[in-house]
Amino acid sequence: MSTRRRRGFTLVELLVVIAIIGILIGLLLPAVQAVRAAARRMQCSNNLKQIGLAVHNYQTAYNGTFPISISPWGEGSRPTPQRSGKGWIVSVLPHMEQKALYDLFEPGFNGDMFSGGGIQNPVCREALKMLVTTLHCPSDESVLQNSTSQYQFGGIEVALTSYKGVIGDTRMGGSSSVHQGTEPDCHNTIGCNGIFYRNNYQEAVNIEAIRDGTTNTFLVGEDVAKENAHSTAFYSNGDYASCHAPPNFFPEPPTPNDWWNVMSFRSRHSGGVHFAMGDASVRFVTENIDHTIYRAMSTKAGGEIANIPD
Repeated sequence: MSTRRRRGFTLVELLVVIAIIGILIGLLLPAVQAVRAAARRMQCSNNLKQIGLAVHNYQTAYNGTFPISISPWGEGSRPTPQRSGKGWIVSVLPHMEQKALYDLFEPGFNGDMFSGGGIQNPVCREALKMLVTTLHCPSDESVLQNSTSQYQFGGIEVALTSYKGVIGDTRMGGSSSVHQGTEPDCHNTIGCNGIFYRNNYQEAVNIEAIRDGTTNTFLVGEDVAKENAHSTAFYSNGDYASCHAPPNFFPEPPTPNDWWNVMSFRSRHSGGVHFAMGDASVRFVTENIDHTIYRAMSTKAGGEIANIPD
């Protein structure tokens, strides 16, 4: 009788197989990462769509007026005696299926924030910490962690937001900023050429004010919480930013406290930033957009002829 010997893999063959598997994995991983990035980008766009619709539902319910923010300071020509610090995002919570959270904030609608009233009322502390998924871009991990080091909220735990209302292109901090924009800086007064700012309660901004066309005007855009220490989700000094800086301005190293430079729009998406437009549509704005066009898109009645390049 004869025996037949079974031939196994040689070392060379094994190494070749391992090498092939390694190449396949190397080809597969970037594809998987690209799919995940696309999914995150789609979710972020959907978040902005929901916010844009909530803003429009609010203005429909309130005679065409956009949601307001109330400064905690006595600024502008007609400051309210009760400076609550309530931001515009609080106002649209009922239109984002967050009526219960809105109700938690109601005790903070009155009083002076810096005197223990307003949204710093101890009764509102739990509400300030509440995470709302729609306010978080999934590409920005920093927004998922509550903060105790936000401006005017040092030592108080607050939830953060990836999405800021567009103040226009005001030059934040004036000559302190490395960027160019409309002057004088309006962020601490009134008369801003965008839609959302912390004193817009003094001059109701309505849908008719967008004379440049709702499809051509930025409404809400993305920011990265780690890059900007003004990112408290429900606060009137944490829910807006300016287009004075180009999109995706990332100082290296980060300077989140340099508000005059970093209160602007950026994202962790490759190549650009999402914006909800005045008609609640969502556009992806590339980071290499001409800055003149970018600034023009941020104003509601500048009279410019500007469109986002396709």
